[in-house]
Amino acid sequence: MLVLLAFARIAGAEEIRLIAPHLPPFSAADQGDPKGFMVETLLAVARAVGHSGKVNIVPIPRMLQEMATGTRMISAFTARIPAREGRFRWLDPGVEEALSFAVLADRGTPITVEEAKSLKAIGTIMNGVPENFLRERGFNNFDSATTEEASLRKLLVGRVEAWFTSRWVIPVVMENEAVSTDRILLSDPVTRYPLNFAATLDIPEEELVPWRAALARFRADGGVERLTAPYRR
Repeated sequence: MLVLLAFARIAGAEEIRLIAPHLPPFSAADQGDPKGFMVETLLAVARAVGHSGKVNIVPIPRMLQEMATGTRMISAFTARIPAREGRFRWLDPGVEEALSFAVLADRGTPITVEEAKSLKAIGTIMNGVPENFLRERGFNNFDSATTEEASLRKLLVGRVEAWFTSRWVIPVVMENEAVSTDRILLSDPVTRYPLNFAATLDIPEEELVPWRAALARFRADGGVERLTAPYRR
């Protein structure tokens, strides 16, 4: 432990800023307290390396902007996609993400990717991976929001015909919004990719050594399995 603390407190280095997007069950603020399995993992690791554990939870578009332009930051998770290679120092592999289309159950059957192209509007997170995934494939029929809760509400009132996001997120947001799961149909996963803890490039690799070690130890001790268990469907 003393070795880890010595690494973490490199002389003259400003404390690393921790940031997480509002995206339950991965991370969220519950009455001011950080909740969610990836932000709780990050906080456990921060404590292990002698960090204050202060984390700023913000809407996804703001988190993406801050990570792109900020300095000395670690995110609770960032999608590791080809467009972001070389822009961050990637830490523990985190978890695998899978995206699906959600539609109202009275449609009768889940929607396919080809069918989704003809919809009037699809709910997405502004500039998030789901929206950019659709844009790169020629979609222009998305209706952006800053939270997943907003997209669910749009779907329920008919403002959008589908909602495209994480298969982890959909049931949790529905539960938080008191929406019965039988009101929604999910498509098969459309794409998969890893969500990683990520650091800005200005943090020297030697300063990240204790963070990597603590993440590996937390996973080996079953911490990630324990935190994700309540959300597995």
